[in-house]
Amino acid sequence: MKKILLPALLFVLAMLSACNVDSFLFNEKKISSYSLPGNTIPEENIRQVTFNSEGNKLYGYWVSAVDSLRGLTILYCHGNKHNIDNYWDRVMFLYDLGVNIFIFDYRGFGLSEGAASEQGLYRDGDAALHYVLEEMKVPADSLCLYGYSLGNVVSIYLAATRINPLALIAEAPFASANSLTQSGVGLDLPAGWLTKGDFDNAEKIRYIHTPLLLLHGANDDFVRYRDNGRVVYQNAPQPKAMYLIEGANHTDIPQIMGLLKYRQVLQEWIDNCLNR
Repeated sequence: MKKILLPALLFVLAMLSACNVDSFLFNEKKISSYSLPGNTIPEENIRQVTFNSEGNKLYGYWVSAVDSLRGLTILYCHGNKHNIDNYWDRVMFLYDLGVNIFIFDYRGFGLSEGAASEQGLYRDGDAALHYVLEEMKVPADSLCLYGYSLGNVVSIYLAATRINPLALIAEAPFASANSLTQSGVGLDLPAGWLTKGDFDNAEKIRYIHTPLLLLHGANDDFVRYRDNGRVVYQNAPQPKAMYLIEGANHTDIPQIMGLLKYRQVLQEWIDNCLNR
């Protein structure tokens, strides 16, 4: 049996070494235009915008609330799949909170120029934050950063190094590239073996100075809670709160919670932050 297992293991390791988590994390998709599928937000409240990040033209959407809740804005940093269109349902969920929303595509995603990388994510996050603060004149204490999956790399970085926002919301964050790799393949691989980047949310979260709300699916088989969300939460300073959603996987937390409950949890956390 050992003679069979060893060659099989060596084959798996050889296949993994030919892969790269960086390319896996950046599942971008170029398009000729955005379609905003299933949109129910009034068109007059949606504005496509462009801004610059290290010479790359990035695309985003500014969504204005009809009656913005105390002037609040959510800067939404989306996950690794495709582009803004894939996350437009999330924009619609948040729009019903009565807040302004800014969502953008990282370099290499959607219509945005350039090639994706870890450092590119940070620079694009800086550029998006600058746009919201300087162009849209959003005060820092009226801004909530929301990261989903890969987007937590951007939102946690911004909260740890650039700004003290009203609140930080982390949905399905991974602890680091190495943690994501090990929890995914079930092997104790050397750090950095499959990726050039660190993507170290678990370390950066230690340096935030804003309340953290973390949402994670108990059944997440892509970013396993035990190795990822739990570690990020443990490392974060107070004040913080966490919801581990039974039955939820990586992509369906709002739906499994129920949209009313999902928005209620966000609303109550934001209200708590406003009243601190």
